[in-house]
Amino acid sequence: MGLTIRDLHIEYPGTLVFDALNLDVNEGETIAIETQVLDGGTSLLRGIGGFLSGVGGDVQLNGINLLTCDASERAALVGFVYEQQGLVSFYTTYENIVLPLQFHSGLSQDEIHERVHRECAALNVEEALFNLKPHQLNDVQIRLINLARALCVNPQLLLIDELEGGMSEEYLQATMARLQEKQQNSPMAIIITTSNEFVMQKADKVYSIANNDLVLEH
Repeated sequence: MGLTIRDLHIEYPGTLVFDALNLDVNEGETIAIETQVLDGGTSLLRGIGGFLSGVGGDVQLNGINLLTCDASERAALVGFVYEQQGLVSFYTTYENIVLPLQFHSGLSQDEIHERVHRECAALNVEEALFNLKPHQLNDVQIRLINLARALCVNPQLLLIDELEGGMSEEYLQATMARLQEKQQNSPMAIIITTSNEFVMQKADKVYSIANNDLVLEH
């Protein structure tokens, strides 16, 4: 089981982004997509996850079509890590992290609290950040809070948009190690857009974007 994408079509008025794209990602596999500025990488992730309207084709995650399932089901299956923003401005950091668990998990407050603290500790996210609002965080902290929120759901598919921006090499290595550990304990498919060599080295397969499609590099 895993992710199966067939004939994915993403188009904006006057601009074709992807056409008849096909991709298979196994459960427990990490795919890196090498991206350049404004090459459609973010749109691809959002299209795969079912977060864009007007997307054509078929995206099956363990038998569920992400393009047609309802928002609640999608929230329990897919974690999305935004490069920027992605957090609700008037909520605290902690409130942002627990949001999908409160609405889509059925966990008790104690279970939610325990899971959030466990994931944040594994990502080296300090509890001192929990009471801050998004505007009080730097870019790296915002990205890590997005990642913690996504991992807390134990998603079957994790989509990460440019994880490495602003991260030190040491922090990036630790974060990638955490993702690999999470995959071992809670198998999921990961697709990550990146321009970082280390991230690409850690992926099982690396694709580039060319001619409105993905090209396998290695």
